[in-house]
Amino acid sequence: MAETNLLRKSKMADTFIKDNLSLVVSFVVTVFTAGGIFAEFTALKDEIHLVHDRLDEKIEVIDNLEKRILEIEKKAEYERGLLQAKKNERS
Repeated sequence: MAETNLLRKSKMADTFIKDNLSLVVSFVVTVFTAGGIFAEFTALKDEIHLVHDRLDEKIEVIDNLEKRILEIEKKAEYERGLLQAKKNERS
């Protein structure tokens, strides 16, 4: 009796799959598509983090270069003023 009941349930499952094959295939395709979309979003997120980190590094480099330029300009103005003062002193 239990064996017949198990066979009947097995046949019911097979019949359900056969009758609703398009539904099962659609479900499988949907799951794989969702997985692919998730993977793409994860890859985009990683890429955005990489670009953000690289941008931060470039901002630091630009900031350091601006500081160096300011120091060079200060020295140049000091030397220009010193030379001007010496020239005026001689006159």
